[in-house]
Amino acid sequence: MTDLAEHTQERRNIAVIGAGIVGVSCALYLQQAGFNVTLFDRDEPGSGATYGNACTFALYGSIPVNRPDLIWRFPSLMFGQERPLSIAWRYMPKMTPWLIQFLKHCRRKHVDRTINGLGSLLRDAEDASMILFRASGGDDLISRDGTIYIYPSSESFDADAINRQRRLTQGAQIQELTATDLQDLEPNLAPIFPHAVLYPNGFTILDPKQMTSRMVDHLCHTGGHFIKGEVSAVEAQSADSVAFKVNGNRHHYDQAVLAGGAWSMQIAKDGCEKLPLDTERGYHVLFSESAELLNRPVGFADAGFYMTPMYQGLRAAGTVELGGLNAAPNPERLAYIERRVRQALPDVGPASDTWLGFRPTLPDSLPVIGRSRHNPNLIFAFGHHHLGLTLGGITGKLVSEIAAGAIPSLDVTPFRPDRFS
Repeated sequence: MTDLAEHTQERRNIAVIGAGIVGVSCALYLQQAGFNVTLFDRDEPGSGATYGNACTFALYGSIPVNRPDLIWRFPSLMFGQERPLSIAWRYMPKMTPWLIQFLKHCRRKHVDRTINGLGSLLRDAEDASMILFRASGGDDLISRDGTIYIYPSSESFDADAINRQRRLTQGAQIQELTATDLQDLEPNLAPIFPHAVLYPNGFTILDPKQMTSRMVDHLCHTGGHFIKGEVSAVEAQSADSVAFKVNGNRHHYDQAVLAGGAWSMQIAKDGCEKLPLDTERGYHVLFSESAELLNRPVGFADAGFYMTPMYQGLRAAGTVELGGLNAAPNPERLAYIERRVRQALPDVGPASDTWLGFRPTLPDSLPVIGRSRHNPNLIFAFGHHHLGLTLGGITGKLVSEIAAGAIPSLDVTPFRPDRFS
């Protein structure tokens, strides 16, 4: 990465707003490219969506939430008793314009474009992240036992065949499992799943928040800075700099990276163009005494969440609730997760903790990675949906190349901020 440093001599001071896994990855890559980096967040690093996710590094994750069958399945998903998708009805009027765009992007041509865009990121995701994980001393937080998807019926398995083929086309490795294979790998699962698949290259981050904290420690030990504070009022101070306030005090930098996840548009306010960013509210239920029941993450192909053994216990994390940033947690979502876990793992212990987090969501299920049109010194790096942990490293690499004025190492056209214009 030393060749990028040659491009940074005139614009060396850069801020990264947001200390989740995406923002921290951007900060580390920018530092390695020769920038003087200051990282900002109102909370401790890794405290948002990074903290509560399913802990899976999903190299196979090229199939988006919005896909063609969702259009006709939408009513049953929204209103059925056992549903991985729900909506907070008080939020519906505000969310309707976003939801219309989301459903438009369920058309086959749009979904294929998303799959190809995600595939291009995923093919380089592991190498890009492992550079940062290893440099930050995070090897002991990684478990490489693959990831399993389980199917409740032959019909659901057959219906997902086309998506498995698309994952293969994008470079995923897939091994089909019989019911016997599944019981051999995960003997504590109830014998009620006739089909499963193993993604052998998927791996687990056993404590995403701790990994992120170590990355920030590495950033600071090698010359970077972390400042805890509320960022607001982003603006273009001049043609060659960007300004914003932190706890009411003005800061200015040559460039800034906006990696504030679901809060990115609230942070920017009028400092850039408005993008159709909303949030998928995700939940987790922790069973602190039950980590030993599984050997690897097990995802429900029909239920929209994973059960993952991690340092804190067995975490069941996922589902999608459309409800914005301000509504109270929905107890029905938590009850749904716990009910499905107990069906799959009869020996699971008591639930010990619950959590609600906010995934930054754009209507086409792709992130934005690129410069703002209205504020060219501001670089966007948000909207990673369910894949922030997986795509943090490759996003950071691309952002460092964009900031340095270099040609990005892969085509960033699918992620350009002006694609919604």
